[in-house]
Amino acid sequence: MRSLVRTCTRRLPATTGYLFTAVILALPLTTSYAASPIENDPPVHTEALLDLPEAPLSSTSDGQETVGKESTLFEEIPSVYGAAKYDQKVNEAPAAVIITGDQIKKYGYRNFAQILDSVPGLFTSNDRNYGYLGIRGFNRPGDYTSRVLLLIDNHRLNDAVYDQGGAGTEMPIDVDLIDRVEIIKGPGSALYSTNAFFGVVNVITKRGRDLKGAEVSGEAGSFNTYRSRLSYGNKFSNGLEMLLSVSFSDSEGHRELSYPAFSSINNGIAKDANRDNLHYYTGKLSYGDFTLLGGHQWRKKNVPTASFGAVFNDNRQNTLDERTYLDLVYQHEFVNQLDVKARLYYDRYYYRAHLPYDYAGTGIPPFTINKDSTEADWWGAELTVTKRLFDHHKFTIGSEYRDQFRLDQANADIAPPSTYLDDKRRSSLIAAYVQDEWAITDHLVLTAGVRHDHYSTFGGHHQSPGGAHLHLGQDRGEIALRAGVPCAESLRAVLCDGIHFEG
Repeated sequence: MRSLVRTCTRRLPATTGYLFTAVILALPLTTSYAASPIENDPPVHTEALLDLPEAPLSSTSDGQETVGKESTLFEEIPSVYGAAKYDQKVNEAPAAVIITGDQIKKYGYRNFAQILDSVPGLFTSNDRNYGYLGIRGFNRPGDYTSRVLLLIDNHRLNDAVYDQGGAGTEMPIDVDLIDRVEIIKGPGSALYSTNAFFGVVNVITKRGRDLKGAEVSGEAGSFNTYRSRLSYGNKFSNGLEMLLSVSFSDSEGHRELSYPAFSSINNGIAKDANRDNLHYYTGKLSYGDFTLLGGHQWRKKNVPTASFGAVFNDNRQNTLDERTYLDLVYQHEFVNQLDVKARLYYDRYYYRAHLPYDYAGTGIPPFTINKDSTEADWWGAELTVTKRLFDHHKFTIGSEYRDQFRLDQANADIAPPSTYLDDKRRSSLIAAYVQDEWAITDHLVLTAGVRHDHYSTFGGHHQSPGGAHLHLGQDRGEIALRAGVPCAESLRAVLCDGIHFEG
C-alpha cells in the first residue's frame, strides 16, 4: 500500500534565524525512551540517476546540431569527493553516480533506502528492524552492510563493533538536508580500508547558504506517520557559515502483520509491533579553512518478527540505537597545486535490545525480558595530501589513526537477574596509503593505490593492494573498469562478522 503523504514547508525571514538558533542549542540531547513507530516499506523506484539533457537523435540542419552540443557543453557538471578523497568532476571519477537534492525532491524520496533503490546495481532489504544495502547481487543476510562504506560529509558511519552501516531509518540524516549522494561502485580499500569492499556511499549535506534563513517543515501520512523539521542556515558577511537542524519522526507502521510460521499464536498476527520513533540533530559550522560538523540520532524500533527466538506477538521486543559523531576538518589548497586535509573526529554508538523469552516453554506469561547491549566510543585523526606532478600524475598520500577505546558488550536477563556476557575491550588502527591517478590521454585514466594497515587485534601488519581503476571517457559516453586485489589479511578484516562480537 502506497503511503499518502502531505508535506508543508515554509521558509521564514532571516531575522528569525538568531532566535531559532538559540532554541536549537537549548534542546536537550537526551529524550524519553517511550515506545514508538516506523513507516511502511517504501516503494521501489528505478528512475534515471542523472537528469541529463537529451541530445538530439537527428538534426535537420548543422545549426540545430551545433546548438545541442553547445547546450551540453555549458551544463554544470557535479563534483564527487568519495572516489579519490578530493573533489573531481563526476565524469572524471570511475564508476561514480550522483543523486542530487533536486532529484530527491522531484521523485519524492522520503527515506534513504528509496534513494539507494533508484540506482541500478544497488538494492535494499529490510527485516522490520534494520535496513541492508546490497551491491551487484551481494547482500548476505545478517551482514549489517559491513562491506559497504557509508559516509556523511566524508565522515565514516560504520560503527566500531559490528561495522554496521545503516541503510534504513537508522541512517542518521534527514533526507531534506541532503545536497547530493555520491555512490562509487567497486573496491576502494586503498583509500578507505576494509569497509569499502563493494563500494562507497557518501552523503553530502546542505550548507548554510542553501537555506538563507529558517525553515519549518511538517508531514502527515498513512499509518499515523508524522514528521517535523526545524532548520536554520546562513552565510554571514564575516565568512562564517552555519547550519543547524532538528527533526522528529513518529509512525505506528502496520497495526497488524501476518506471519504464517507463528499460526499457533494469535493466528500468526503480530499486533501493534511495528512502531518507529526517530530524533535527528544535525549541525555544520565553517569559517575559512575549518569546518566543524556533527550529528546525533536517537531511534527506537519495535520488532514484530520474534527474532532471536523471542516470544511472538509481544510488543515489548524493541531495539534502541543512538549514534553521535563530531568532526573537525581543516582543508587548504596551496598555489602550487598542493591540497592538504587534516581531520580530528569522535564517534559514539549505543545499542540496546529488549527480548521477551519463554524459558519455561509454556506459552503463558509472565515472560523473562533479556537485555542485549553494546556501547562503543572511538576517536581518530587523519592527514591527506594531494599533489599534481609532471602534469599527468596526481598523487594522494595519507595516514590515519583510530583509537577505539571502548568496545563493551553485555547480555543479561533483567528479572530474575542473570548475566550471560560482560565483555569490555579496546583496539586501535594505524594506516598509511598512497594512490596515483595517471592521465594517459585526455580520455584514458589509470588509477592505482596501496594501503598498509596495522590492527592491534590481529597482532600484525597486512597489505591492502587497491588494484587498478581504468577510466575511459568520451563526452557523455564512458567506460569504467575497477578491480581490487585484497590480500589474505585484508580479506580477514572484511569477512570477520563483527571482530569484537561474542555470542
